Amino acid sequence: MRLAKLLLLIAVLSFVLSIFCSAENPDIYYYMGCVQLLLEGKVPFVDFHTHYTPMSFYMACLPAYFFGTGNTAALSFVTFLNFVNAGLVYCLLRREVKDKTLCLFAVVLYLMSLFVMNGVCYMLEPFIMFWGLLSLIAVQRESLWSVLAAGAFSFFAFWTKQYGLGFFVLNILYLLLARREGDKASPSRAGLAVSFFIGFAVAGCCMVGALLMQGATLSGMVGFSGQAYERFGFLSLLQGYGYLLRVVLFLPVGIYLFIKHFKSLRDDKLLIVCLCGILGFMLTTYVRPYPHYLQLSLPFAVLLIAIMVDRYGIQLGNERLVKWFKASIIVPLVLVMIGDYNFIFYNERQAVDDVAAEVAKIIPEGTDKVYVSTKLLCVAHVNRYGAPMLWKHGMSNGFVEEGEPLREVIMDAGSYVIDTVKLEYLRREEPELMRHIEEGRHATRIDCRDKRFVSIVYN
Repeated sequence: MRLAKLLLLIAVLSFVLSIFCSAENPDIYYYMGCVQLLLEGKVPFVDFHTHYTPMSFYMACLPAYFFGTGNTAALSFVTFLNFVNAGLVYCLLRREVKDKTLCLFAVVLYLMSLFVMNGVCYMLEPFIMFWGLLSLIAVQRESLWSVLAAGAFSFFAFWTKQYGLGFFVLNILYLLLARREGDKASPSRAGLAVSFFIGFAVAGCCMVGALLMQGATLSGMVGFSGQAYERFGFLSLLQGYGYLLRVVLFLPVGIYLFIKHFKSLRDDKLLIVCLCGILGFMLTTYVRPYPHYLQLSLPFAVLLIAIMVDRYGIQLGNERLVKWFKASIIVPLVLVMIGDYNFIFYNERQAVDDVAAEVAKIIPEGTDKVYVSTKLLCVAHVNRYGAPMLWKHGMSNGFVEEGEPLREVIMDAGSYVIDTVKLEYLRREEPELMRHIEEGRHATRIDCRDKRFVSIVYN
């Protein structure tokens, strides 16, 4: 128990430290830009463009109203959500695992693995997990009112990001597996299913209907379906599985135990839901192999491992299995200390803010189309929190790979932020476009204070 508490303390301190020192994540400007626009009374899909369902933006409005939309405030809120989600994982475990120490080790594994999976950045996955885990806790109670709430929570998970729809499927699976033979006092499976669908539908009508009443259209919301995502394919999916296994080292053992004892476990609804949750949410890496997508599979992996270790470790007297599980937690801990603690020695966030502030001074106020070709600064950096509003008017984000057609993007832009690598590429491969940029335009060189990043701004 002492070791579990010590590792938990390290995990908590890691996240708290990351709030103030983590490296810059450009997506935060987009997310916080949407939150700022909501605070100004703007309506998503009406006054500004977003290709995400907006639940997370509404959730962030309350803390942003009091603490602002800066990096530290935003990361504090997401860190708080990560801790809440760890508590929800603990609640789910305590219903299945009697050993408190084992549950604490599982929570440590969840937090430290999460930390490695872009947990120090402002992502939408913690918001999805909050509503999704709440829906699982509610559906487990198997009463009409709790299942009604689970339906609403499932919609909120989807309304945070389209991948949250997976919780709708998992909750339906749980209800289909429910068995009540001879128990006349309990609601029927059909009654629970109807209650779940009502909860989902009512929440959907309230959230979508409110936007429609303010002028949004269903056609204007199709962007959040993700149909425009580039699909990386099967190799990307394998890469995602490999990354998950590298972080959650004990997962193959848990799955092996589950398959080996499947006959005695096939009526265990939560374990089957966990296995399907791992496999189902891993499909997101087929679209893109982003580490933060793995946050959706992570709680199910932790739940499956801890439950199987409890049943076939402690209960069968196999203490060695329990010790191996505890030792496996050291792997993500070491990965964190080696890989993610580099921000202690170099605070990249301040460097990016310095460059962004200088660039923002140069670009003329009111410029609605900016071409940006540097990985250090994206459009959201240059235009700060106004990026979502500008994107609605066709501003180019500049993430165009070399070799792709640049002519239309460059010809249409009113200002450019070009790093030296792309500058050399344009001079070599696109001399006419480069002349168009340089002709009659003022060029300003921006250097970061440590000289690592250099950009040229043309107006």
